[in-house]
Amino acid sequence: MADIIAFKGIRYNREKIKDFSKVVAPPYDVISKEEQESLYKMNRYNIVRILLGKDLPSDNEKDNKYGRAGRYLKDWQKKGVFKRDETPCIYINLQEFKLDGKQKRRIGFIALLKLEEFDTEKSFVYPHEDTLAAPKEDRAKLIHAIEANLGPVFAIFEDKDRAISAVIRDQMIAEPLINIIDSHGVRNKFWQVSDKKIIAGLIGLMKYKKIFIADGHHRYEVGLAFSKFKKDPKYGYILTYFTDLLGDGLVVLPYHRLVGGLDKGGLAALETNFKKNFITKPIKSTKGLKAFGDKAGPREARFVVYTRKKITGLIFRDKKDLDVTIAKNLIIGPLGKIVIDFTEDLDYAIKAIGDRHACPLLSKYDMAILVNPVKITEIRDAAFRGSRMPQKSTYFYPKVLTGLVINVF
Repeated sequence: MADIIAFKGIRYNREKIKDFSKVVAPPYDVISKEEQESLYKMNRYNIVRILLGKDLPSDNEKDNKYGRAGRYLKDWQKKGVFKRDETPCIYINLQEFKLDGKQKRRIGFIALLKLEEFDTEKSFVYPHEDTLAAPKEDRAKLIHAIEANLGPVFAIFEDKDRAISAVIRDQMIAEPLINIIDSHGVRNKFWQVSDKKIIAGLIGLMKYKKIFIADGHHRYEVGLAFSKFKKDPKYGYILTYFTDLLGDGLVVLPYHRLVGGLDKGGLAALETNFKKNFITKPIKSTKGLKAFGDKAGPREARFVVYTRKKITGLIFRDKKDLDVTIAKNLIIGPLGKIVIDFTEDLDYAIKAIGDRHACPLLSKYDMAILVNPVKITEIRDAAFRGSRMPQKSTYFYPKVLTGLVINVF
């Protein structure tokens, strides 16, 4: 069963921090260098200093961003910038945003989830995506330095009878403790729930829910390893945001692939290689990109390959795998040794394959592979089967803010 508990969260002190929008941040893995700099300048107590600190020229094994993160956390608690709640609570987070001109809202709650090994036979917690060694090493160094969870793992469950939704919505009648618009234009509202009966009722309803991880696979695996290292039950839980699979505000954006390192021969051979596995269609301009992808049938995968010289639509019929898996195996795999990056921003993906003189900073990319978003039901089914999708297959939007509440062991 899913073991979920309330906790005494540590939050920014309202007497010390007047504008909460200046101290929160997105998850560490979507913060660019430019955004990191901007967050540093917003407020000297912005969570980014702990979450994703800057590397300094003088850094060494003993004095580095991880050590500074630990010192910041202790110092901010001593100064009263951070304050621990007196009783165990759960926390509700409403996010309101616009997408494609439509107003949406996503409701979730934050609590602690017991860490367990992934096992489709015994576990109630399921991953859906592969992880990489480098991000895990980075997050491991941080958690050892600070002994805290900063950004919550993003988890999804199914609330078919809407019973959990009803409990949560009843708690949202009161004025929220936080009501801010973040740097990405998303309104975030935040409530604290300390009533023991309400908490017990919510936890009881969640007890036998299957939970799959949407975002935060690296943090989960690092948290599990850390709990084994510490050998103390208090380290056996991880900060987690839970939201309903059936809610209308659960949005999955596509993660487009940006490919660099292709030589002239590789670029010239693209068309021939594509025709081995796909039906190819020329696309005249960028205006037709989305329309081409949107026409994909139920058993069909569609991709757009964008280079400086041409735009090619690819159609794969009678698909048995996810689109991202097909892209990995049949488009990216044959390219050999390449540089690959990811973006959820279609406009950025197109601009990145620009003229080398006009965009010198982006000149390392030769090709963009534009993909359709993975359906949330496909992610769920893959997770429950015990399958793992290629890394950076999904981009859940909006991201859950880091800094609304944290868990210090």
